[in-house]
Amino acid sequence: MKTVGVIGGMGSYATLDFFNKIICNTPAKEDQNHLHILIDNYPQIPDRTSYLLGKGENPLPYILESAHKLINAGADILCMPCNTAHYFINEIRNDIEIPFVSIVESVYEHINTYYKKQKNIGLIATNGTLTGKVFDDFFLKTDYNLIIPHGDFQEKITKLIYSIKSGVIRENSNIFLNIMEMFKKLNAEVVIAGCTEIPLVLPHINQDLPVIDSNLVLANKVIEIATSSNES
Repeated sequence: MKTVGVIGGMGSYATLDFFNKIICNTPAKEDQNHLHILIDNYPQIPDRTSYLLGKGENPLPYILESAHKLINAGADILCMPCNTAHYFINEIRNDIEIPFVSIVESVYEHINTYYKKQKNIGLIATNGTLTGKVFDDFFLKTDYNLIIPHGDFQEKITKLIYSIKSGVIRENSNIFLNIMEMFKKLNAEVVIAGCTEIPLVLPHINQDLPVIDSNLVLANKVIEIATSSNES
């Protein structure tokens, strides 16, 4: 099995959720069947959205620092449970010599496999992800209709994300349900939880509009690659 390196801390709750989903979804019957995982939980990485909005320090040098720490520690593949930080995916891949598993590519592949007939795709994401057009190359050049929130709708999502980052999770259930109702009014058939904080609230809600948990999708893709006998 390949050793997995996780560039984490964006945020720490999301990293913990990602680690838990790898463990829970690995087909292991004993300790030794689980993956060897190296996690660099590095919350001091500058806020990605602030930078993309022209208000903060560039997080890329910190992300690359984390990547090389993990490689030097023995990682065979890298991943990063933060959608907004995938704005830098080309720079990351150009700077390292091991495979980097993309959360955005994994989500697109998942939708193409399981939701191919659903064309109206809602996106819950940070302002940085939207400004950086992190998902656009995958969805806007296809026959999918990517539903991007604007104005008060996106402001509500932003407040939800940063509230979850602060540790307020279950209490945000009703706000999340309200956001889903807003997507329904825009004819969304499936919604991408395109911020890794959002999956934290999913266990506390019950509603009928499918939500793609980007943390879970990435976890399953990492498991698939790490346990494959083929070189990736």
